[in-house]
Amino acid sequence: MTPADPTVVELHGRQRCHYRLTNPADQPLGRIAEFLQPILLDPQAYRLERGARLVSGNLVGVARNRRIVEETLHHKEIELRLRRSLRLRSLLPAQERLAGAVCSLVDSRQWCGSYYHWFLDGLPRLIAAEDHSRRSGEITRVIVPATLNTWQRQSLALLGLPAEQMISHRPVRRGGLAVERLIAYVAHRWQRLGGAPFDAASPWAVRWLADRLSQATPPPRLTPPRRLYLSRRGVTTRQVANEEAVLALLEPHGFVAVQSERLSLIDQIALFRGASHIVAPHGASLTNLLHSHSARVLELFQEDHGVRPDFFQLAMIHGLDYRHAVCPVAAPGGAVTVALDQVAAFLEQTL
Repeated sequence: MTPADPTVVELHGRQRCHYRLTNPADQPLGRIAEFLQPILLDPQAYRLERGARLVSGNLVGVARNRRIVEETLHHKEIELRLRRSLRLRSLLPAQERLAGAVCSLVDSRQWCGSYYHWFLDGLPRLIAAEDHSRRSGEITRVIVPATLNTWQRQSLALLGLPAEQMISHRPVRRGGLAVERLIAYVAHRWQRLGGAPFDAASPWAVRWLADRLSQATPPPRLTPPRRLYLSRRGVTTRQVANEEAVLALLEPHGFVAVQSERLSLIDQIALFRGASHIVAPHGASLTNLLHSHSARVLELFQEDHGVRPDFFQLAMIHGLDYRHAVCPVAAPGGAVTVALDQVAAFLEQTL
């Protein structure tokens, strides 16, 4: 690319969405209600900033004209005082200079260690990295967390990012990192034109990610179960207090309890790709709806946690049959009691 090239590169135009919900009328809609009307999503585009700085441990971008590169932020704006501080830091001598094109998967709120945020907020940035490399012919290097956990390493391998293209995130001091060409892109939680909820995900970007991961995943060695109950026994929050009673209702219909955090990413992809029915408390395991194509889903929300649209969106993007139920909190730590009649109704309506 030459200095005359545009700073903003459009990947996909505005997208129209109209999601629909199959659900009992007595269940509160929460923020899902914001998605039950036609919405117009912002265009998908990334920013190419020449001579930018990445400052602070969160790698916030600051352009040469001292403007904050908004695409390096997360969904919430940062206050004016902090913006001023970041701009001032960018005036200090750089700690390090990175030649060529660089894209960061380390988000401004350090949520990249979360399974959900890694897949919805982090990995889609590789779309921009690959597009810039295709247009320019130069390899785009990618800043990744200093310590990659197993599913992060596996996802990067499936997406074909070699180790030599990765830059390990390290403490950033003084004037931060001087980047010759910064590639900044957000596909989720980035609605700025007022036509959609702020945290709407791009269907185009979600399908890109799902297709790429699916194409790189080999067929399973064994046939996985098709009816899943996602247990949270292995985590400390939002467990199901009456899980044994729920399983007693589900298991005669062929449901199998799964703790997805115990599985490799490849096994999780295969499991969800073949699933026909999924019953699950709200949690990161449902991020794997990325890989589902025909499942019927019942998501169980904690009453005081709110009805959230995250996994509803993934279900709608893939054309799934989605329902939810709100469960009262049963014990300290957020354990919930699931109404068995709601599970029975789901079985009656979907089997």
